[in-house]
Amino acid sequence: MKKVVLNEFSTRELIEKFKNKEIDSAITIFGSCESHGSHLPLGPDLFVPEEIAKRAARKLDSTIVVPGVPFGTSIHYNQFPMSITLRFETTIAIAEDMFESLINNGIKHIIILNGHDGNIPALEIAARKVKDRHKDAVLVFIPAWWNITGARLKGVFDVWDGLGHGGEGETSITMAVKPELVDLKYAKCQMPNDVIDMGEFATIIWDIKEISQTGATGDNTKATLEKGQKMLDCVTDYVVDLIKNLEKREWKYDHRK
Repeated sequence: MKKVVLNEFSTRELIEKFKNKEIDSAITIFGSCESHGSHLPLGPDLFVPEEIAKRAARKLDSTIVVPGVPFGTSIHYNQFPMSITLRFETTIAIAEDMFESLINNGIKHIIILNGHDGNIPALEIAARKVKDRHKDAVLVFIPAWWNITGARLKGVFDVWDGLGHGGEGETSITMAVKPELVDLKYAKCQMPNDVIDMGEFATIIWDIKEISQTGATGDNTKATLEKGQKMLDCVTDYVVDLIKNLEKREWKYDHRK
């Protein structure tokens, strides 16, 4: 199988790949360690984007995968055991240092594949700060892979477009990635249908224990391996198409150029 993960290469191999211009872009992964209910392990937010990134890189010619960050900002999930949560400032600093390290090594095309909702604001801040310092760098942020499947797999899910923390979709895709770590006999529907509708222009800053008794939301009882495999293929194809399109344009996203 094609080797794509940065940590699996030797210095000798990397020097040769840079010499032959075989590394042009990198996928960075940001996850978390937190409760996803009684039926899932703590790590889907890392396991899922890692698998997506590796599958995508194997289909591309010059993309490597940077080892994923296993911790994120999880302060809204820490009422269930056991979140390892970073401060927003820490997540920003880690991401900034990773992006800077890649750029210092000549990799100026960076895809940010995020697996955890709590990381989104910090990763955008980090990316914008690095972009401000490196105008020639291209940073592409995929903040929520689950929105891709929710939008592109209409009709596949039973409820809520498969969304939810440890819900139908996340449980299904974890079954496709780490089936040995999923136990559906502990799955329990936690649809917060009694939460008031704030409309499309307002967001409640909630804590998980306010809206769930299990640490999960959505209907994980509807999860299946078949749905998970479709989700995995859907997001992998999206990432591959995104990078190939940018490569064709020589990473120039301004149509006027």
